[in-house]
Amino acid sequence: MSQRFENDQWINPLLSQLKLIEMKDVIVDPRHLWEKIEENHLLERISKLVAEINTAAGNHILEMLEFLPPQKKVLVINFGKNGVQHKMEVTLENEGIFITFGTAKRFSTGWERYFSQNSRKDNYAVAWEQAIHPAEILSKDIQNWFTYLLSGLNKKFRPDLLLSSVDSTESGLSATLRKASA
Repeated sequence: MSQRFENDQWINPLLSQLKLIEMKDVIVDPRHLWEKIEENHLLERISKLVAEINTAAGNHILEMLEFLPPQKKVLVINFGKNGVQHKMEVTLENEGIFITFGTAKRFSTGWERYFSQNSRKDNYAVAWEQAIHPAEILSKDIQNWFTYLLSGLNKKFRPDLLLSSVDSTESGLSATLRKASA
Protein backbone atom coordinates (compact mmCIF):
# COMPACT_ATOMS: atom_id res chain seq x y z
CA MET A 1 0.00 0.00 0.00
CA SER A 2 1.47 3.37 -0.97
CA GLN A 3 2.00 6.22 1.47
CA ARG A 4 -0.21 8.51 -0.64
CA PHE A 5 -3.05 5.95 -0.51
CA GLU A 6 -2.80 5.74 3.30
CA ASN A 7 -2.90 9.55 3.56
CA ASP A 8 -6.01 9.70 1.39
CA GLN A 9 -7.71 6.84 3.27
CA TRP A 10 -7.44 7.99 6.86
CA ILE A 11 -4.88 10.70 7.66
CA ASN A 12 -6.25 13.53 5.50
CA PRO A 13 -9.90 12.89 6.47
CA LEU A 14 -8.97 12.74 10.15
CA LEU A 15 -6.99 16.00 10.02
CA SER A 16 -9.82 17.68 8.11
CA GLN A 17 -12.44 16.46 10.57
CA LEU A 18 -10.40 17.73 13.51
CA LYS A 19 -9.76 21.00 11.70
CA LEU A 20 -6.01 20.55 11.93
CA ILE A 21 -5.27 21.25 8.28
CA GLU A 22 -4.47 24.84 7.50
CA MET A 23 -6.26 25.94 4.34
CA LYS A 24 -4.15 29.01 3.61
CA ASP A 25 -2.09 29.81 0.57
CA VAL A 26 0.46 27.13 -0.15
CA ILE A 27 4.00 28.34 -0.66
CA VAL A 28 5.05 27.28 -4.11
CA ASP A 29 8.60 26.29 -3.12
CA PRO A 30 9.84 27.21 0.36
CA ARG A 31 13.28 25.62 -0.18
CA HIS A 32 14.93 28.87 -1.30
CA LEU A 33 13.61 30.65 1.82
CA TRP A 34 14.83 27.84 4.09
CA GLU A 35 18.23 28.01 2.36
CA LYS A 36 18.52 31.73 3.19
CA ILE A 37 17.73 31.00 6.84
CA GLU A 38 20.24 28.15 7.01
CA GLU A 39 23.01 29.99 5.11
CA ASN A 40 22.90 32.85 7.61
CA HIS A 41 22.58 30.59 10.69
CA LEU A 42 19.52 32.54 11.83
CA LEU A 43 18.03 29.70 13.89
CA GLU A 44 21.34 28.97 15.61
CA ARG A 45 21.82 32.63 16.50
CA ILE A 46 18.31 32.91 17.90
CA SER A 47 18.49 29.64 19.86
CA LYS A 48 21.84 30.68 21.37
CA LEU A 49 20.26 33.87 22.67
CA VAL A 50 17.25 31.95 24.05
CA ALA A 51 19.66 29.74 25.99
CA GLU A 52 21.60 32.76 27.28
CA ILE A 53 18.40 34.52 28.42
CA ASN A 54 17.08 31.40 30.16
CA THR A 55 20.45 30.87 31.87
CA ALA A 56 20.64 34.51 33.01
CA ALA A 57 17.06 34.34 34.31
CA GLY A 58 17.84 31.14 36.20
CA ASN A 59 14.66 29.72 34.77
CA HIS A 60 13.16 28.68 31.47
CA ILE A 61 11.22 31.87 30.80
CA LEU A 62 11.37 31.36 27.04
CA GLU A 63 10.13 28.30 25.20
CA MET A 64 11.40 27.77 21.66
CA LEU A 65 9.90 25.42 19.11
CA GLU A 66 11.80 24.88 15.87
CA PHE A 67 10.21 23.36 12.81
CA LEU A 68 11.89 21.52 9.95
CA PRO A 69 11.68 22.16 6.22
CA PRO A 70 9.39 22.28 4.28
CA GLN A 71 7.12 23.76 6.99
CA LYS A 72 6.05 27.36 6.52
CA LYS A 73 6.46 27.99 10.24
CA VAL A 74 10.17 28.17 11.07
CA LEU A 75 10.12 28.84 14.80
CA VAL A 76 7.92 30.00 17.65
CA ILE A 77 9.20 31.50 20.89
CA ASN A 78 6.72 31.78 23.76
CA PHE A 79 7.03 34.03 26.80
CA GLY A 80 4.36 34.00 29.48
CA LYS A 81 3.78 36.89 31.86
CA ASN A 82 0.78 37.64 34.09
CA GLY A 83 -1.43 35.03 32.43
CA VAL A 84 -0.71 36.33 28.93
CA GLN A 85 1.32 34.48 26.35
CA HIS A 86 3.53 36.58 24.08
CA LYS A 87 4.87 35.00 20.90
CA MET A 88 7.60 35.68 18.42
CA GLU A 89 7.24 33.67 15.21
CA VAL A 90 9.32 33.37 12.07
CA THR A 91 7.20 32.21 9.16
CA LEU A 92 7.51 31.75 5.42
CA GLU A 93 5.00 33.36 3.11
CA ASN A 94 4.92 33.70 -0.67
CA GLU A 95 6.23 37.25 -0.20
CA GLY A 96 9.24 36.15 1.86
CA ILE A 97 10.31 35.56 5.46
CA PHE A 98 8.40 37.33 8.23
CA ILE A 99 8.85 37.88 11.94
CA THR A 100 5.57 38.31 13.79
CA PHE A 101 4.91 39.26 17.39
CA GLY A 102 1.56 38.65 19.00
CA THR A 103 -0.30 38.02 22.21
CA ALA A 104 -2.65 35.23 23.23
CA LYS A 105 -4.97 35.75 26.18
CA ARG A 106 -4.72 32.17 27.33
CA PHE A 107 -1.85 29.74 27.27
CA SER A 108 -2.08 26.94 24.75
CA THR A 109 -1.60 23.49 26.19
CA GLY A 110 -0.91 20.08 24.80
CA TRP A 111 -1.33 19.67 21.10
CA GLU A 112 -2.65 23.21 20.57
CA ARG A 113 0.86 24.61 20.69
CA TYR A 114 1.76 22.59 17.59
CA PHE A 115 -1.42 23.48 15.72
CA SER A 116 -1.60 27.14 16.62
CA GLN A 117 -4.03 28.24 13.91
CA ASN A 118 -6.95 27.26 16.17
CA SER A 119 -5.87 29.43 19.08
CA ARG A 120 -4.71 32.16 16.73
CA LYS A 121 -8.22 32.54 15.29
CA ASP A 122 -9.84 32.71 18.71
CA ASN A 123 -7.55 34.74 20.93
CA TYR A 124 -4.37 35.76 19.13
CA ALA A 125 -3.69 39.42 18.34
CA VAL A 126 -0.79 40.41 16.10
CA ALA A 127 1.08 43.34 17.60
CA TRP A 128 3.78 43.83 14.96
CA GLU A 129 5.00 42.08 11.81
CA GLN A 130 7.88 42.73 9.45
CA ALA A 131 9.54 41.08 6.47
CA ILE A 132 13.12 40.10 7.25
CA HIS A 133 16.16 39.22 5.19
CA PRO A 134 18.41 36.79 7.12
CA ALA A 135 21.60 38.11 5.48
CA GLU A 136 20.85 41.58 6.89
CA ILE A 137 20.01 40.49 10.46
CA LEU A 138 22.62 41.64 12.96
CA SER A 139 23.02 40.51 16.58
CA LYS A 140 21.54 43.82 17.75
CA ASP A 141 18.42 43.12 15.65
CA ILE A 142 17.92 39.79 17.40
CA GLN A 143 18.55 41.47 20.76
CA ASN A 144 15.90 44.07 19.88
CA TRP A 145 13.43 41.28 19.06
CA PHE A 146 13.97 39.72 22.47
CA THR A 147 13.78 43.09 24.21
CA TYR A 148 10.38 43.60 22.61
CA LEU A 149 9.20 40.09 23.50
CA LEU A 150 10.40 40.28 27.11
CA SER A 151 8.83 43.72 27.54
CA GLY A 152 5.45 42.08 26.98
CA LEU A 153 5.29 43.68 23.51
CA ASN A 154 5.44 47.18 24.95
CA LYS A 155 5.19 49.63 22.03
CA LYS A 156 8.16 51.70 23.15
CA PHE A 157 10.38 48.64 22.67
CA ARG A 158 9.12 47.76 19.18
CA PRO A 159 12.17 46.79 17.05
CA ASP A 160 11.55 49.28 14.25
CA LEU A 161 11.17 52.11 16.77
CA LEU A 162 14.29 51.04 18.68
CA LEU A 163 16.32 51.11 15.46
CA SER A 164 15.00 54.52 14.43
CA SER A 165 15.71 55.99 17.89
CA VAL A 166 19.25 54.55 17.81
CA ASP A 167 19.75 55.95 14.30
CA SER A 168 18.47 59.40 15.32
CA THR A 169 20.64 59.36 18.46
CA GLU A 170 23.67 58.35 16.39
CA SER A 171 22.96 60.99 13.73
CA GLY A 172 22.50 63.63 16.46
CA LEU A 173 25.78 62.57 18.04
CA SER A 174 27.51 62.68 14.63
CA ALA A 175 26.19 66.20 14.02
CA THR A 176 27.38 67.31 17.46
CA LEU A 177 30.85 65.84 16.84
CA ARG A 178 31.07 67.54 13.41
CA LYS A 179 30.15 70.90 14.96
CA ALA A 180 32.68 70.43 17.74
CA SER A 181 35.47 69.53 15.32
CA ALA A 182 34.71 72.45 12.96
